[in-house]
Amino acid sequence: EQIEAFKKEMKELGADYRFINYPGALHSFTNPQADEFAGKFSMPVGYNEAADKASWSELKQFLAELFK
Repeated sequence: EQIEAFKKEMKELGADYRFINYPGALHSFTNPQADEFAGKFSMPVGYNEAADKASWSELKQFLAELFK
């Protein structure tokens, strides 16, 4: 629901943006220590190696396009 509202708002503003979702990835999905923190502090976070690698690849592609 929040994602769709965000996309609608961006479209209405005419914003140039990319929305990339990593299903199943929790907050802190790029931090290999997130699982440890989740257990230690009862936090809803977790490392997701596949999402981490995919997001890093997307960022590198974005920066390459931005700084041709």
